[in-house]
Amino acid sequence: MAKKVEEQKLPHEYFPPITFAPAGPDVATQQGNLIQVRQNPAFTYAMALVAEALSRRADIIMLDFTRDAVGVRYSVEGLWMQQPPRDRQSGDAMLFCLKKLANLNPTERRAKQEAKLGVEFLGRKSTIFFTSQGVPTGERIILKFVPKKLPFSSLEDLGMRDKMREQYKQIINTPPGLIVISAPPSGGLTTTWKIGIESADRFIRDFVSAEDKGSTDEEIINVNQYKFDAAAGETPHNILPSMLLKQPDTLVIPEITNVATMKIMCDHVNRDGKMAITRVPAKESAEALLRMLLYKHDPAEVAKAVTMVLNQRLIRKLCDCKQPFQPPPQLLQKLGIPPGRVQVLFREYQPPPPDPKAKDEPPPICPKCQGVGYFGRTAIFELLVMNDQLREALVKTPKLEVIRQIARQTGTKMIQEEGILLVVKGVTTVNELQRVLQAT
Repeated sequence: MAKKVEEQKLPHEYFPPITFAPAGPDVATQQGNLIQVRQNPAFTYAMALVAEALSRRADIIMLDFTRDAVGVRYSVEGLWMQQPPRDRQSGDAMLFCLKKLANLNPTERRAKQEAKLGVEFLGRKSTIFFTSQGVPTGERIILKFVPKKLPFSSLEDLGMRDKMREQYKQIINTPPGLIVISAPPSGGLTTTWKIGIESADRFIRDFVSAEDKGSTDEEIINVNQYKFDAAAGETPHNILPSMLLKQPDTLVIPEITNVATMKIMCDHVNRDGKMAITRVPAKESAEALLRMLLYKHDPAEVAKAVTMVLNQRLIRKLCDCKQPFQPPPQLLQKLGIPPGRVQVLFREYQPPPPDPKAKDEPPPICPKCQGVGYFGRTAIFELLVMNDQLREALVKTPKLEVIRQIARQTGTKMIQEEGILLVVKGVTTVNELQRVLQAT
C-alpha cells in the first residue's frame, strides 16, 4: 500500500495566524494594497517573518539587504539575536509585500521612507513603525512593534519598590517643583513617562502638555494637549504663551528644545509656585540633572526649580526555569552582601549534560522562554530627591562625580544597589545586571 504523502506546510503555517491592517490615505487604497499583496506568492514569507519574530517576543526586526543576501536580526527584550539570512530573491519579494502594506514605494531603495501599519497576532494588536533607508551596503529595513495596550499600567507593574513609589507620588503631587524623568536611549523612557505622569493626581489639578504633531507618544488621559509642528521649525515655546493663559497647575513638556522653554518652566515653578514635568535621555539621575543646564538658563533658577529626578534601566527577568546555586563568598563580597545574609542566588537554566545513550537528541529547553533563560523585563529605578547640597553643587560644581557623591551621601540608592536587590530576590542574575550596567 502506498504511503500517504504529507502535505508541505507553507512558511506562515508554522506559526499562529497573523493579520495586517495596511496603511493608506483611505479605505480604498488600504484594501487595494491588501488585495495586491495577498495575490503575491511572497506574502506567505512576509507573514512568516513577522509571525516568527512576534512568537519570539521580538519588538524590532532589522533587515539588511546586501548584494547577495538579506541579514535578519530580532531585538528581544533589548538584545539583538542573529537569525538565518534570506536569499536576495525571496528577500526582495518579501520586502515588496511589506512596502505595499505600508503604502510605500517598493521600487525606492535609496531614499528614506517611513510609515506605520497595524498588525494583530494572538489577539494582541500592535502598530508597526516601518522605516527603510539606503545604506552603503544596500538597504536597511526596521520594523518596530509598539503594542496598542501597554503591558504595564502602574509604577508597581514596572517594578518600583513600595517605599520609592510612595515618595515619588508625594513629590509629584506637592507643588511647587520641576520633575525630571529619564532613561537611557531606547530604554523604556516613553513607558515610564506615561505611567509616571498617570501616577499624579490629574483629576483635581489641571495638566497641559506641549506635544509635537509628529510625536508617536500615546495620549495621557486628563492631560490637555496643545500641538506644535517641529517639522516646520516650531518649538514648545511657540505655544506656551497660549497654554499659560489657561493658568494650568502643571506644565508637561516632553522635550525642552531651547532656553526660552526652560525659562518658562522655571518661572512656572519658582515664581508661580506650580508644577512642571519634563524628560531627558540619560544613563543616571545625576546625568539627567546636569542635562538641565545644557539649555543655558540661569543655573540657580534651574537648581531651585528641580525637586526630583527619576531614572530607570530595563533589565531582563529570569524565567520560571531558573536554577538556584550557592554563591561563593567572593561573589557576595563583590555584591556588598554581608556573609551569611544570602544562602542562594539564581541563574539561567543550565541543561543537563548530554546522555551518551541518546542518539542525536537535543537537550530539553524551556517552552516558555525557548531556552533563553529570561522572560520579560522589569525596571530598576533610581530616585534622586533634591536638597540644598545638590542645589549648591549644581550651581558651583556641576560635575557628574560630584553630583553622584552627594546623592550617595544623602541617601540615594544608585542603580547598581537597586539592581543587587533584584539579584538577591531571584528576579534576575548577576550576569544580566553586569550587562545592563556595562551598556552605559
